[in-house]
Amino acid sequence: MEIPDEVKALWNNYNLPERVRKHCIAVAELALRIAEQIKKNGKELDIESIKFGALLHDIGRAITNDPFQHFIESAKILKNAGFEERIVRIAERHFSAGLSRDDALKLGLEAKDYIPETLEEKIVSFADNLVFGERVVSFEDFLKRIDELSSNEMKWLTEETIKRALKMKEEIEKLSGLKF
Repeated sequence: MEIPDEVKALWNNYNLPERVRKHCIAVAELALRIAEQIKKNGKELDIESIKFGALLHDIGRAITNDPFQHFIESAKILKNAGFEERIVRIAERHFSAGLSRDDALKLGLEAKDYIPETLEEKIVSFADNLVFGERVVSFEDFLKRIDELSSNEMKWLTEETIKRALKMKEEIEKLSGLKF
């Protein structure tokens, strides 16, 4: 995959670790494969936003590895770097299958919705769920991982995540004709 100069410059500027760069490339490749299939089926998509959003979704990991902060940091970095709002939102809403305003409040985050809304946001979020490191895994593997991360005090979040992820999977499979 050809990495745009703007992406390389931002990665280098923030010293994004190589493992995170490889993860972002794998997410972008899967997201673009899904997007191309959806586009073939007649749905309009902003392919460039998907590419940039996927390649930059984890730029915040240069600042923090906190799972509940990295997506917020990614959005801040992209906004400060002058990226369009649609790319900023892809990064800000990519975490798992999203967080509702209430979820965010329970986690001590800014009271706002972090749930993917546009199809571009959903595609990147979904692709990110299926890429562990730089390896693409099955949707069932993603669900197992969520279940393993579940603890009694986080059960509310994992249950909501699974519901949202299943809904996202259904929508993407219907539009793309692909099976995950």
